[in-house]
Amino acid sequence: MNDSFLVSIIIPIYNRESFLQETIESVINQTYKKWQLILVDDGSSDASLSIANIAVQNDIRIISVSRPNTKLGGGNSARNYGFQKSNGDLINWFDSDDLMHPEFIERKVEEFIDHQDLNVVFTKTIRTDFTEVNVPDERLKYSSTFLHDYVVRKISWYLPDAMFRRSFLEDKQLFDEDLLAGQDRDFYIRLFAREFPKFKILDFYATYYRIHQDSISEKIYREANIKMQVSHYNSLINQVEVLKEYNLLSKNLKQHYLQELKKRFPAVIKSKASLSKYFKEVKKLSDLNKTTAETWLKLFVAYFSFQIFGKGERFLK
Repeated sequence: MNDSFLVSIIIPIYNRESFLQETIESVINQTYKKWQLILVDDGSSDASLSIANIAVQNDIRIISVSRPNTKLGGGNSARNYGFQKSNGDLINWFDSDDLMHPEFIERKVEEFIDHQDLNVVFTKTIRTDFTEVNVPDERLKYSSTFLHDYVVRKISWYLPDAMFRRSFLEDKQLFDEDLLAGQDRDFYIRLFAREFPKFKILDFYATYYRIHQDSISEKIYREANIKMQVSHYNSLINQVEVLKEYNLLSKNLKQHYLQELKKRFPAVIKSKASLSKYFKEVKKLSDLNKTTAETWLKLFVAYFSFQIFGKGERFLK
């Protein structure tokens, strides 16, 4: 293949010494050779930065940088900073604990070469622990209501699945640096609500998503991790505002977000976040119907249960 596009692979790093070397090697072993790998350290306290710096010495295509202290900590900040440092024609964010199929880059680049109007090319992901569990994620598919179906989770994908044409990203706000969770969905909904892309989905499993206890997606569903749950709640509020701004907040989506906010109510109470703000957001999504009335009733019953007994999750089901 004619390596006509420079591809920037951007990987934020935070304490990934156990996995990082394998991830870097999966990039080095790509069949497509015209790439730059930008490793952005987010303040690691283990050997991750040393691993990144050694990789730089061994391959001139690899760049190691550290997030400036003037920027907020977190993966989103590192992703944005990596984009600032990149100069590729095509951009693909990746995670420091996952692995690439050897044709991860090549298969996507082929589509950009063949279709000059494409903004995004998607591949697919396999969730694996590299021993017994191998689960192909089959949620990514074409739909006539693509963004709507993504919002309500009829379809979904992972951040590394998408390779972007740089010009599609350059004039847009990228990752919200205040979020600890829900950042991928926040990013895509905001991006696609503003300008829906021309895209192609390849039926090709190019990312090996490593299942382990320290991954963000595993952490967010642990009930004890209130900070992550609240961040997800803030992400939901952001999504509602974006969809409303672009006149995309249908009645169906209002009901979807109302139910999503209901699920986050325990985290809001336990974190002592503003209840007045929470109920204000719920009110914005409320239409006069039976489902909404039932939701309000459940919220109030749960609220008093939390106040009296310190628990009330069962009333929100």
